Amino acid sequence: MEKRIFPLSTITRRITELLEPAINKQFWVKAEISSGRERGGAFYCDLIETDAYGKMIAKMACTIWQRDLSAIRGQFRGKGIDLVLDNGTVVGFQCSLQFSAQYGLSLRVIDADPSFALGEMELKKREIIERLQKEGLFEPNKQRFAPLLPLRIGLVTSANSAAYNDFIQTLTVSGFGFRIYLADALMQGDQTERSVLKAIDALCRLDLELIVIARGGGSKTDLYYLDNESIARRIAACPLPVWSGIGHEIDTSVLDHVTNKAFKTPTAVAEELVARFVQMRRQLDEATGTLRTVWDYKYKNSREYLVRADIGIRQGTRKHLELVSSGLREQANQLHIRVTHRIAAEHLGLAGKRERLRSQPVALVQGLRDRLSSRGQILGKTVRFLMATASTSLASLKVRFTRERFLRHIKEEGVTLTRTDQQIRERFRSAMRLRSSHLTGIRDRFRLEKYRYFINTERKSLNDKLAVLRAIDPKNALQRGFALVYRADGSLARSIVDVAASDRLRTRLADGYITSEVTSKEQCDEQ
Repeated sequence: MEKRIFPLSTITRRITELLEPAINKQFWVKAEISSGRERGGAFYCDLIETDAYGKMIAKMACTIWQRDLSAIRGQFRGKGIDLVLDNGTVVGFQCSLQFSAQYGLSLRVIDADPSFALGEMELKKREIIERLQKEGLFEPNKQRFAPLLPLRIGLVTSANSAAYNDFIQTLTVSGFGFRIYLADALMQGDQTERSVLKAIDALCRLDLELIVIARGGGSKTDLYYLDNESIARRIAACPLPVWSGIGHEIDTSVLDHVTNKAFKTPTAVAEELVARFVQMRRQLDEATGTLRTVWDYKYKNSREYLVRADIGIRQGTRKHLELVSSGLREQANQLHIRVTHRIAAEHLGLAGKRERLRSQPVALVQGLRDRLSSRGQILGKTVRFLMATASTSLASLKVRFTRERFLRHIKEEGVTLTRTDQQIRERFRSAMRLRSSHLTGIRDRFRLEKYRYFINTERKSLNDKLAVLRAIDPKNALQRGFALVYRADGSLARSIVDVAASDRLRTRLADGYITSEVTSKEQCDEQ
């Protein structure tokens, strides 16, 4: 069969003829933007679809012409949304087919669905929030201690932006001494994540009390750049408390969930800081007024108390002294009466003892004399008896030791007299010396000197007792200057209580008596 070769243009015309019924049809496509670029007012990209594993399963070129792109952006702005055509963005486009012999088959975008774009952003935002909550990252920064009155504040925002000006203006007008450390950062665009993370790290190295992340209002797609998981994780790990003031009027950003405290606008953050100082100043003013009132009241009461106390001390002291003096006088009178009675009792006791001293020594001496006499008689009888016994014993010994007895004894025993007469004499002399020694011992035993020594000892003891009696004799006391005072009835006057005025007294001195009449009495001090 002969080969039939067609020119390329014939092929493209045929494709155009075949696609002509579908060229005017419009349909909605859900896809992801890839290789997007804007040139000459038009936007060119590839629409792709991936499976669950991220593998691309479909791809087709797409074009949004300048007129259609302007219309779509106007439609999005009318709903407060910015059209985001970044790579990786999932979009919902209304498209139609177009075929060009030079560029091939592609899709032409006629319209875009804003709700579809918002749904995708909300879905990503919800996934981030659920992931952070599951990991427990909502609480770490909320548990950081935020000072009641922070003055050293780090600010993360774009320099000279509306959020910066509103925040600084509110703090400046308050008149309080805030110190703001600005960390300039991009708050929207592809560089937002890197810029904000760098700013937070820089502020964490400073000696601050609080970090504020502020951004003014804008479209949802503008604020979408701060719904960032990396920024949220860095805030959760920040050692300082972080406050957020992002311009969501009716919504909550991802950062609001992880910060220490969230506010709707930057101005609201500044107003909260100022309100704390205003409230503290009001409390201090109220406390000052209360302190003054309480102080004046306490001072008045204390002054009145001191006045009353001064009067009470003066009067109380005088009354106390009077009571003490009265008590002392009463005690002195009681003591005087008791001492007087005691002295009188002691005088009576001394008088009795003096009488006993007078009578007892005489009786004691007489008893000792009788006892000595009795012992002398007993001793004489004993000595005489012993002397008679000794004389009888000596007479018996004298008979035993006669010469005739010795000779007779020798003859009776038949003993031959071989000894000389001289030896007999020696034995006789020895026996006589032994008898004499025995008699001397008996005589020494009953010598009268021993009894004389005993008698002298008893006599000396008796003389010592007589000396004591003479020392305590009232006559000797009179010799030393003392006197005895007798009343008219002859009894001793031992106290002035025993004497009355006009009584006649008789005073005995060492060498005589004095008669006197009492004219007055005077009580002497106890000492």
